[in-house]
Amino acid sequence: MKYIFLISSSLLLLSCKSGLNTMVTKSYSNSINEESFLSIPLIPGNRISQLKINTHKSDWNYDLTIPKIYKNKKAPLFIVLHGGVGSKNYTKFSSCLVVPGLKDSEGFIFSPSGAWRTWTFDYLEKRILDFITLAKKHWPIDPNKIVLVGYSNGAIAGWQYAKDHSNIFSAMILMGSNCKVREKLNIPIYVIHGTKDNFFPIKKVRKRIIEAKRLGCDITFVEAEGKTHIKACEYTDVLKSSISWLNTEVWK
Repeated sequence: MKYIFLISSSLLLLSCKSGLNTMVTKSYSNSINEESFLSIPLIPGNRISQLKINTHKSDWNYDLTIPKIYKNKKAPLFIVLHGGVGSKNYTKFSSCLVVPGLKDSEGFIFSPSGAWRTWTFDYLEKRILDFITLAKKHWPIDPNKIVLVGYSNGAIAGWQYAKDHSNIFSAMILMGSNCKVREKLNIPIYVIHGTKDNFFPIKKVRKRIIEAKRLGCDITFVEAEGKTHIKACEYTDVLKSSISWLNTEVWK
């Protein structure tokens, strides 16, 4: 079954700059309760649950796919930022697009619920970075194989994270977005864009990708023929193509 995710027209009002204007709060060591994190059983398969947050009374909903774990072998970690589907549909987004698209990577796939407008809120940015810190500390994560995957709003945030966190992410896979890059980004980026995307016209995206490459950005641009913006699940096969790119171009 394919799901159609409605994206609010307010999405078009979001700005996309290659750099965050906010500072991550440093008044506490970790926003995620470590005991809650350690309670996650490392059993291969899918898990939908919650993490306790030290800085908020509410918990953080997430969808997590755990790969088969091998002794003395570390696995990739994918951090998935959904688009304007909001917190209600993030599990559908994960199950119909992200998990089938990335399962061949044999990595951890963490798809949390976030704000429908932007992932660049201070508290969400810190949660993501803190989750990565805990995952590297307690799970068999290869620190050189951490990838951010973003769709729509999540991809817009990804362009910003690419500048501020090049020491954390080895690569990014960004779908359904448009961003005017103003300086060279030091992370390889795999850009997927539908030729029938009605929110971000393909002509403008092509132009900005060319401009970014002129600045020295390492971008692989894949046009998804006939794909629109609101039917995210139609991009599964295109997303699968990013695994070969990671293995041969980024992690070689």
